[in-house]
Amino acid sequence: MPKPNDAEAVPLLDLSKPSSPISFPIKSLQDLESRSYFDSFHFQFNRSTVPLRGDLPNNRPRVLVCHDMKGGYVDDKWVQGCENDAGYAIWHWYLMDVFVYFSHSLVTIPPPCWTNTAHRHGVKVLGTFITEWDEGKTTCNEMLATKESAQMYAERLAELATSLGFDGWLINIENEIDKEQVPNLMEFVSHLTKVLHLSTPGSLVIWYDSVTVHDHLKWQDHLNEKNKRFFDLCDGIFMNYTWKESYPKLSAEVAGDRKYDVYMGIDVFGRGSFGGGQWTVDTALDLLKRNNVSAAIFAPGWVYETAQPPNFHTAQNNVQCVCRECEVNWCTKIEEGFGETKKRESVPRNLSRTGLLRIGTGGRFGRERGQLRGATVW
Repeated sequence: MPKPNDAEAVPLLDLSKPSSPISFPIKSLQDLESRSYFDSFHFQFNRSTVPLRGDLPNNRPRVLVCHDMKGGYVDDKWVQGCENDAGYAIWHWYLMDVFVYFSHSLVTIPPPCWTNTAHRHGVKVLGTFITEWDEGKTTCNEMLATKESAQMYAERLAELATSLGFDGWLINIENEIDKEQVPNLMEFVSHLTKVLHLSTPGSLVIWYDSVTVHDHLKWQDHLNEKNKRFFDLCDGIFMNYTWKESYPKLSAEVAGDRKYDVYMGIDVFGRGSFGGGQWTVDTALDLLKRNNVSAAIFAPGWVYETAQPPNFHTAQNNVQCVCRECEVNWCTKIEEGFGETKKRESVPRNLSRTGLLRIGTGGRFGRERGQLRGATVW
């Protein structure tokens, strides 16, 4: 996956002491193993409070949205809200099935604002476990040293998801590993899936198309014998986004009855994605619809990060294909091909489709001299 365009650093502070509650990633295996996250002052504030409504459909392709915004933990790191009323937000939840919170830190934990909002609309939320570059290879050498170490780290990830109330993990091993470590990597994926299914029924572990069963970092862009063994051990695969026109059909054939568990990547920034991304994401969606596989839309925040005119809210509602005779709205394409059942069933009756809860924004409240004061975006 591409590096973020404009990463922002997580604040340096003593996480054991009281402060404004924040969400933050885990950056080392040592911190993951020691369970130091649970000793943090911020732990209790990062627990989701909204249970998930429903489960994934098994009778149609699905839509996964992978949120990658400036390295993660921007306005959304402030658990009790911030004062930026022009922050990024998503409000087409009724068209989604899975939401992945992504960053390039080792363990990316979704801020609770995303989990709570997604759960209200029946959308599952995944964190990200990623290793990459030389540092990633060093991490894998330690994590995959033995079968027992692979199982232990898998159990730590399962514990985090269950304790914080989100629904699973995207696993991205984006570096080469030693050949003798492949069996332990497969044990890591298998054990994480089994333990998480026991502790959180309905949870998901999704493998990213990266390192192969032959220990090479070589993106396949479709399901084949080099990545299918990982697919068989978990709940799905997120295919790299540089696939060719024939690859969705090939992947569906290899997956068989599990074709909806194949999520073909679409990079909204473009970057080699089929159809070019940006205003022509619908080109890829059309092809995936015809081949009856699922979609994984990466970095939809492109609209916000590139300041598409005339303004964010208008552009977010009108993501259109301008190179066709008739303008085509992304959301219409998703609705036609992926979200018909979800649209009817997922929006809670007690939530306004135009209200703040719909877009995951709201006030930050405190008391000053007996008065409630409000702020802005979550």
